[in-house]
Amino acid sequence: MALLLALLLAQAATAKDLTLAIASVDPRGSATAEQAAEMNDALTAQLVSDGRLRVVERQQIARVMKEQALSQSGLLSDEVQIKMAQLVGARWIAVGAIQGSGKSFALSLRAMDSSTAQVAFAETLKVGSSGQIEAGSRQLARKLEEKLVGPSASASGSTEALGDFDAGEVKDGAKALARSLAMRFPKIAGRVVDALPNGTASCSFGDAQPFSGQFFEVTGKDEVTEQEVRKGFFLLTSVSRTGCTGRVKREAGASINAGDQLNSVPLKINVEALEPGTGAQPELARLLADETRSALDAEPQFQVANDPQLTAIGRVSGPRGHRSVVLQVVDKKGNVVQKVELPGTF
Repeated sequence: MALLLALLLAQAATAKDLTLAIASVDPRGSATAEQAAEMNDALTAQLVSDGRLRVVERQQIARVMKEQALSQSGLLSDEVQIKMAQLVGARWIAVGAIQGSGKSFALSLRAMDSSTAQVAFAETLKVGSSGQIEAGSRQLARKLEEKLVGPSASASGSTEALGDFDAGEVKDGAKALARSLAMRFPKIAGRVVDALPNGTASCSFGDAQPFSGQFFEVTGKDEVTEQEVRKGFFLLTSVSRTGCTGRVKREAGASINAGDQLNSVPLKINVEALEPGTGAQPELARLLADETRSALDAEPQFQVANDPQLTAIGRVSGPRGHRSVVLQVVDKKGNVVQKVELPGTF
């Protein structure tokens, strides 16, 4: 009889040693209550599915919080968390949060050990979109399990790579990409060599390298006032080593003459959806393309447009910390105008 009682007590002690309670998951920033509930559900589902920890039912936690007149806002002190864990018979108690910022989210989870009053686990996982909240939460649950009870036997067989990029670092990488493109498309100036009555003109740009389809503003002295004025616009239609030609559109009453200046105007550009290469996720490629469009629109040389003169296409590859982004910029005829290759740490 004494042996049976000892076994029962040992089993009870073991059960408590492997019991976890999730007190709350709170929405912060632009995150919604629904997204917080999604994170909570995904955490619980993963822990229950793995079966390595016994998870206290949510109804039991809510009942204890109500009985103890505790707030369910998640703003619980360490002492209150420990008390809650003891009341529901859990060794560990976790509090989570989801912080929304733009299109990305930071999933945070912190667990206290009620037997030592120490923080047993604390980690934040960043994901690039709302579509990754569930998968990111499940990965966070696995990280929690590994910290509390050690790696699972199947951990080495997992090939899932979710939340393996930092949305803030992706934004910084997109800015670097936009700056690199801007350096390859500096503002350039040329001059009209000869203007013909049929609306065409020959031109010269010295050592500068314009491309076919590029627009320029035509400026020169007004024949009457002698003031520098805008006379119209010039569309470059052909360019070679020996010279270039294009079409002019005159302002009303203006006369375009040899020697007038040609100054480049912001280029209309767009970025097609980037392809995810080896080691990169589709979510990363989509986010990088979106952030690159925004970054290009902030550069004075560019204007992001749906009817672009130039289109950037490319691929992002490699594992986190060792990314490679390759972009080709093509004109309306599909000719490659520029090529950019940059490393990325995101």
